[in-house]
Amino acid sequence: MAPQIGTFDIAIAGGGPAGSVAAILLARAGYSVALATQPLRAARFEGMSARVAAILQKHCLPLAGIGPATQRHVRWGSFQGGQNSEHLADRNQFDTGLLHAAGAEGVAVFYKAVASVSPDAGAIRLSDGQSLTASLLFEARGRRAPRQPAAQNRADLIGPDTISVAGFVPPQAGYMDTPRIEARPGGWIWSAPVGQGQLWLQAVGDTGALDKRTGGKAAVVALWQTVAADTPLPRSPAIHAIAPRLTAPELDPRCPRLGDAAVALDPLSGHGMFWAVSSALMAVPIARALLNGDTGLARDFYRNRVAGTFWRQARVGRDFYREAEFATPFWQQRTAWPDDIPAHDTNIPPHIARRVIVQNGHLARREVLITRDAPGGAAFAAGQEIVPLLRRLNGQPLPGADGFHSAVLPEAPPQAARAIHQWLLSQGFTEGAQIPWDTPNRETNPCN
Repeated sequence: MAPQIGTFDIAIAGGGPAGSVAAILLARAGYSVALATQPLRAARFEGMSARVAAILQKHCLPLAGIGPATQRHVRWGSFQGGQNSEHLADRNQFDTGLLHAAGAEGVAVFYKAVASVSPDAGAIRLSDGQSLTASLLFEARGRRAPRQPAAQNRADLIGPDTISVAGFVPPQAGYMDTPRIEARPGGWIWSAPVGQGQLWLQAVGDTGALDKRTGGKAAVVALWQTVAADTPLPRSPAIHAIAPRLTAPELDPRCPRLGDAAVALDPLSGHGMFWAVSSALMAVPIARALLNGDTGLARDFYRNRVAGTFWRQARVGRDFYREAEFATPFWQQRTAWPDDIPAHDTNIPPHIARRVIVQNGHLARREVLITRDAPGGAAFAAGQEIVPLLRRLNGQPLPGADGFHSAVLPEAPPQAARAIHQWLLSQGFTEGAQIPWDTPNRETNPCN
């Protein structure tokens, strides 16, 4: 039996953003937490959306290695020009900052690779043979985490084989002023100037472009030339398999999954870092439910969050691939996967259903409003619980803003009532229309 380093309430395998943020929040919630992570990797840069930075700031988490927002230049099909903005993130600095913050919150951080995770034994075995034991484990090793048995035989839960090759390349004319993303016949590239005249470039292509007969560096060179032939291969390229996949569609109540260990997204969606951080936010309510024996709540909440994220982002990525308007094999595969179901169903009529939500840091089964913009359900608007407000109408049609204030929210300031009324209109309600009270009995993932 492996010697134990210690016993904790919760032990987490993996110290990327999902694992580190979860560890910090769990420690703040009063749990004793251990986190095991392998030593830091080679250089890595990626784009981060403003909403990720906003979440980190809201929870008083460090923004080490995060640059100011910069508009991204896009060359994608018929579109060319500036679109959206992103923060350049130095992942080494960012991850290190989160790990240091975890230690400052009282998390026991072990800089050792994880050899295995054993939910049955409640133990994480480290590369040196020692182990961490806990009442509850979390799996957050990203794409290194094994697929659940329930997902291994599901071809529809993994996208086309895709590989990323990235590293520092010599300065390129026209590429040193702003982050850029560009569709090319053999794949796509993302680049960003990272200071001191350096350019970080990521080339993404299909594993079919690899020369399997030669293998090794020759295969990587072949892929790079297929996508980014006008740029020399980085001296020490970082190579990653990045096919989107639903790794763990069901909750293991002994070892819930976070971030890429649950759902690994195509980086084209730009949603990966947001999912890593936002999935960590569910660690505390899920831990509370599981440690209190409320497995059913945790299972339903996890299933809807994880499966919903996978299908929604797979379809968003598919639509973005279609906009590139290439007919080469790389693009044909990705414009057909996973299906032809709309990423955003605009025909969802507003209705009420029961879902598991987070309320005051705990999971609770509540009535929520399902709309085209909130297919997973919205429980609150402008700080008010939505369904109880609508029920105050006693089945009467939705009135205008003034009538809504007097009939539904007379105790609130008029501007608050107007804000909620306007939100309802934006979700598909119309003034004078009957409120749809029928509640579906099934609690299924609306995206699948």
